[in-house]
Amino acid sequence: METLDDVIQKKMSKSLLSFMILVDPEKKYGFDKPLIEAWNALTLEEQRKMYLYLLYRKWRGEGFYGTPYDIITNCHPYPTNWNGRPLINRLIKENKMVRAYYNGSYGIYTLDEARVWQMTDVKPLN
Repeated sequence: METLDDVIQKKMSKSLLSFMILVDPEKKYGFDKPLIEAWNALTLEEQRKMYLYLLYRKWRGEGFYGTPYDIITNCHPYPTNWNGRPLINRLIKENKMVRAYYNGSYGIYTLDEARVWQMTDVKPLN
C-alpha cells in the first residue's frame, strides 16, 4: 500500500517527464489525460522498476514498441541478469554491481536493480 509520502514523492519527482524523455525523445506524443492517469496509477515502486527496465533496454540497443501509454499499460519490467552480457564490463567500470539472489537463482545486477526489486543476499562485486 502506498503511503501519503509515496504519493507526494511521485507528484514532485517529475518521474513522468523522465519516462517520456526516455521513451519519446522526439516528442511525438503529448501528455494527455489517459497517459497521466496510467502513470499515476502505478505505485512509486512500479514506476521505478519500469524506468530502470526501460533505461537498460535502451542501453542494450533494444527498442520500445507502441505509444508511451501502451508501454505503461502493457510493460512487465524485470531485472536484467548481466552475467555474460556484452555490456557487463562497461557496467562494472561505471556502476556498482552486485551478486544477488532473485527469483530462485543468483545473478549479477546493478545495485539499483537489487534495491528496486528488493533482492536478497546482495554482495558487492566492485
